[in-house]
This record gives sequence, structure tokens and C-alpha cells, in this order.
Amino acid sequence: MAGELVQMSDQFQGLPMDTLIGGPLTAACDAQVMLAKATSDFITDVGFDEQKKVRMVDFSFSKPEHKENPDGTIDIVRSDYEVSVPFISIVSVPTLQVDNVDVSFNMEVKSSFSESKKSDRQAAFSAEGGGRIGPFSVKVKVSGSVSSSSATERKSDNSAKYGVQVTAKQTGTPEGLSRVMDILQQSIAPVPKGAAAATDSN
Repeated sequence: MAGELVQMSDQFQGLPMDTLIGGPLTAACDAQVMLAKATSDFITDVGFDEQKKVRMVDFSFSKPEHKENPDGTIDIVRSDYEVSVPFISIVSVPTLQVDNVDVSFNMEVKSSFSESKKSDRQAAFSAEGGGRIGPFSVKVKVSGSVSSSSATERKSDNSAKYGVQVTAKQTGTPEGLSRVMDILQQSIAPVPKGAAAATDSN
């Protein structure tokens, strides 16, 4: 009966383990390349204009200031200022990164063998005969039936679970990008309204 059971080792032969394991890892690498390209495209398209200059956003605001009069008194007046800020410094740069790939493959093989025999053969016969034995007449009648059946049942059940879990998270700003941001932020300074235009015309 043991020979009728499924050979467990046969169930695992031919499994494409390289594809099962390497496929998700290759996909994760491809996804990482796509994420890096998305970051590069974001910086190029959002941070710079068509002339490859840093895209700036202009703001204007007013704030109260103390103005000293000739007589020594102080008035509070509102002065207008303008500030030009690199757009990329006020938005979040996407730096998603695949940080974990979990591949799990579980295969369960169940094997059972059962055999039951039942004969379904049916046969019936009857015979009649007669004769005379001396002064007596003899009549013989014989009838009968035979039935039999057989059945064999064999069961095997294979089940497999294949799971791939990939997680990605927003990483910190890369060192090179941080230094660029520091340089850009140093250029941020409010100037009195109109002063910037006068400086540009000179």
C-alpha cells in the first residue's frame, strides 16, 4: 500500500525555484530603478525651468517697522518686501525606496490511498431436466445467481501558497541634495519691494 502513496520528493521536482525566488527580487530591483528615475524627473521637471535655471517662486509681504521721526518720536509703518524662493525648497522631493522584500512559498502535499472492493458481477442461471427412473418420472430445476463488484479509490491533494510582500518608504534626503538645498536656501532673503527690480535694471 505504501507504494500507492504519492512520492513526496516527486511533488517538488521541477518547481521553478529560481523564478519563484528571483522573480520578485528582480521586480523589486526594477521598481527601485523606477523610483530613482521618478525622483530625478521630479527634480528636473519641478525644480528647473526650460532654461535649466532654478524655478523660483516670488512672494511679497508687508511687515510693521519702527520709523524714527526727526523730532525723536517713533512711528510704526508697514513696509513692503519681496522674496524669491526656489520652488524645490518648499516642496517634498519624493525619495521612495524599496526597503524590504519578503518572499514566502509554502507547499503542502497530502496523500491518501484507500481501496474497497465490491463485486457487481451478476449472473443467473437456471436449468431444468427430467427423466424417468424406472416407473418414476423425475423433474429437476436448478436456478442461482452470483454478484460481485470492485472499486479502487486513490486520493492525493497538493496545495501551495505563494506570497510576496514588498514595502517601500520615504527615505531621508540624500546628502548631495541636502547640500544643494542649503545653497539654495542661502539665497533666500527678503528685499524691500522695488529694490530687486532696480537692481536688475542696473
